[in-house]
Amino acid sequence: MAQSRVVESRATDSRATESRAMWLRLLAATVILVAAYVILALVVGRQVPARATVEGIDVGGMTQQVASATLRRELETTATAPIVVSLADTGRSIRIQPASSGLALDIDGTLEGMAGFSLNPVRIWEHLMGEIHRPVLTTVDATRLRAAVDSGAKAVETKPQDGTVTFPAGKVSVTPAGVGTSVDVSRLVAQISQGYPRTTTMSADVTRTPPQVTQDKVVAAVRSFATPAMSAPISLVVGDRTAPLLPAQVAPALTMVADDTGTLRPTLDGAAIGRIVAQLSTGFLPQPQDARIVLQNGVPVVLPAVDGLQVDPATVSDLVLKALTDPKRTATLTATAAKPTLSTDQATALGVTSVISSFDSAFPVNPSRTANLVAASNTINGTFLAPGATFSLNGILGERTADKGYQEGYVIEGGRLVKGTGGGISQVSTVVYNIAWFAGGDLVEHTPHSFYISRYPEGREATVYWPTIDNKWKNTSKYGMLIQMYVSDNQVHGRIWSTKVYDVEAQQGPRSNVHTGRDIVDATAACVPQPVGTPGFDVTVTRVFTQNGVVVRSEDYTTKYDPEDRITCTNPNHAN
Repeated sequence: MAQSRVVESRATDSRATESRAMWLRLLAATVILVAAYVILALVVGRQVPARATVEGIDVGGMTQQVASATLRRELETTATAPIVVSLADTGRSIRIQPASSGLALDIDGTLEGMAGFSLNPVRIWEHLMGEIHRPVLTTVDATRLRAAVDSGAKAVETKPQDGTVTFPAGKVSVTPAGVGTSVDVSRLVAQISQGYPRTTTMSADVTRTPPQVTQDKVVAAVRSFATPAMSAPISLVVGDRTAPLLPAQVAPALTMVADDTGTLRPTLDGAAIGRIVAQLSTGFLPQPQDARIVLQNGVPVVLPAVDGLQVDPATVSDLVLKALTDPKRTATLTATAAKPTLSTDQATALGVTSVISSFDSAFPVNPSRTANLVAASNTINGTFLAPGATFSLNGILGERTADKGYQEGYVIEGGRLVKGTGGGISQVSTVVYNIAWFAGGDLVEHTPHSFYISRYPEGREATVYWPTIDNKWKNTSKYGMLIQMYVSDNQVHGRIWSTKVYDVEAQQGPRSNVHTGRDIVDATAACVPQPVGTPGFDVTVTRVFTQNGVVVRSEDYTTKYDPEDRITCTNPNHAN
């Protein structure tokens, strides 16, 4: 029995040993299988699936890095190509550059999950036997893309253009109507975002905005009004007189304006057409004449105002506008009384009744110089200055020419006497200056002679030269001023007729800064002798205004005279 138990015990130990060996072999096999599986997962996980494509590009079996490089290389041309958006049938397009517009490929995102370690047998099986086909992913910077699309849209959009009808020089001119076009920016941004990078050319719809004044409205306006209106003159009839009004005369006052429905309707500027018709009617309607203040027999007289006739301005516009398309092409106008601007009573109230200032200036005998004095005085004589008006000696005389009766005389240029047409007129200017002085006029502009001439009052004289040196003064009183000028007894006489406001005096101060000129010997034939050589000096003259013996104000005028050079002429043919 004991031996039997020993045998059984040994058998049991043997079976136990064999069982342990079997389990060890199974464990070893399992470890090997697991290790092989892990190694397979590691190897497979380094690659994208064997049958994988992105945008149709085969990347199967590649590592993720190789696949990424392959996709960037293959898709670069398409991804960077400009996207051209045609705007329907307008013939215009927008070009979008992807790189600067916030469009780019997302290669890393596209390949995400296609490679990488996993013990999932399904993933391993997909890598070994499955297929993956993906589109390439993109990134869109919405702000930059919208800015690019908006910029392109603004460059090609057009505003609706109203049609117009105008009448330059009496001809019909048409500006065609134009439909406005614009692009829906938000819609186009979405369209580009969805199409990138597969689509590099696409078409976008445009919104069309019609003008208020359409081409049909323009055509209707030309047919119904513009063409007949400018086809021929119309006749203006006033009483038994007729005058033609030409299309070119009507045109400056004529416009076509759109109403609320976009219909072009003709409009005449009432004031403008009234002036045009008034000018035409002056030939056969008596015109109003203002009262005038003139000199008769050396004294001022008021010539009465005269009423005239004018076309009734209230009816001109409507009648002319109707006649432009009337088959008879005739506007029958009525005449009404036309009052003058200055009535007789108004002229009388200007108070031109007495001499308020006078000045006489003697001159040496010289026939040509005297002729100039007479021509200038006759031109100035009878000049009327209304309250607030400004006298301009150059404005009244104009350029001194032989046609106006002026002859050669001496003028001062550069401190020397030279010959010039109209020489001597400065004596008339000095008389004008002095009568303005004592009449209380505002002495706006005057220029003394460069050196002193003894026949003129010191500091109260004025030269004149066309067109640069003028003598101007303003009538600042409430009364009119009538200037009387004439030449007699070797004197230029000046008078101003008006109503005296102030008593005006001249108070002359002493000479100062007295200095002499040079001695010059001139051998030229053009030399004019100046033997006296008047010294230069400064002098101040005060103009004093008084009323009822009380000084109201005073004004100082300082004149600086250059010395006159003593000039001796040695040429026997020198000027005389």
